[in-house]
Amino acid sequence: MNRQQAFWHEYQQARLQRGLNPAAELYHLERAHILGQPVFLEHLRSHLWLLAWAWRQRDWAECAAQLLRVPGSLGSLFGLYPLGNPGTRRVGPLKPQALPEDLRLLLAARK
Repeated sequence: MNRQQAFWHEYQQARLQRGLNPAAELYHLERAHILGQPVFLEHLRSHLWLLAWAWRQRDWAECAAQLLRVPGSLGSLFGLYPLGNPGTRRVGPLKPQALPEDLRLLLAARK
């Protein structure tokens, strides 16, 4: 599986959890965000999915955070993004994070 396939796989896993397990859905959306960061449209999509998740949860603080992060997706066009950042308000928008090993391998293979 390559990075792009893994991105869509994480999204599909999130969709399977929708309405059943919001925490599991968010987990997969955060992983999709990490995988999507290098590609502008995928990065943007991941923030829109996170915004939709926050809306469904009535998590207004997360909605606000996503509305601020959507324009930040433009950083992908210039290679400016905090690697490993899950894209949610639990981590500052510019703070890099350690990559899960499986995602690190996928992102390293892209180079």
